[in-house]
Amino acid sequence: MIVPNIKQNHYTVHGLQSGTRYIFIVKAINQAGSRNSEPTRLKTNSQPFKLDPKMTHKKLKISNDGLQMEKDESSLKKSHTPERFSGTGCYGAAGNIFIDSGCHYWEVVMGSSTWYAIGIAYKSAPKNEWIGKNASSWVFSRCNSNFVVRHNNKEMLVDVPPQLKRLGVLLDYDNNMLSFYDPANSLHLHTFDVTFILPVCPTFTIWNKSLMILSGLPAPDFIDYPERQECNCRPQESPYVSGMKACH
Repeated sequence: MIVPNIKQNHYTVHGLQSGTRYIFIVKAINQAGSRNSEPTRLKTNSQPFKLDPKMTHKKLKISNDGLQMEKDESSLKKSHTPERFSGTGCYGAAGNIFIDSGCHYWEVVMGSSTWYAIGIAYKSAPKNEWIGKNASSWVFSRCNSNFVVRHNNKEMLVDVPPQLKRLGVLLDYDNNMLSFYDPANSLHLHTFDVTFILPVCPTFTIWNKSLMILSGLPAPDFIDYPERQECNCRPQESPYVSGMKACH
């Protein structure tokens, strides 16, 4: 984008996209000649979102202005609707946003939770089973000491330090990529290559404790220009299939 003939010493650029990196250069032209400024880099924040109470499992309590979800066995007053998560033994929620373009980054604080799944899903993904168990969802998951990535009921084990307390999620819809990071250690964990055909929404499932969402963030500097990295992943027989009771 080139804006010619600016006569004032300021200019407002409209139409910037969320979660995007830009470089600006100013060129002065006068009787003395012309010269470019040093490049200035700008990162716009990702689009913020909150948890959608209409989709939240009946046994979850939403707090902290819609940014925290917590298992609550006594929270059964919500009416059942087809769009609400209804799995047994796992409690799901989704963001109140559907994404169909752009680059978006958010983080999830897991705290002391040891059983969770975090990722994205199409609106059509089943609400009565774990996310990642179908072709319409992609997740990073922990079950006790096992960390895996899951899609269409296929899993790969990921080597992650057990003290992981915060997970970064980068969704690059236009380039068909979903990546997970350990932001505290600037570490890439896994990237899904996805040919998106529908809008997706952030999804979250817990089996114990709570999760807190940090949305509307810019992508961290260490993934400003990410190289495609090899992650320490290997296929394995699913611990969720052979040992499902351990996650209840």
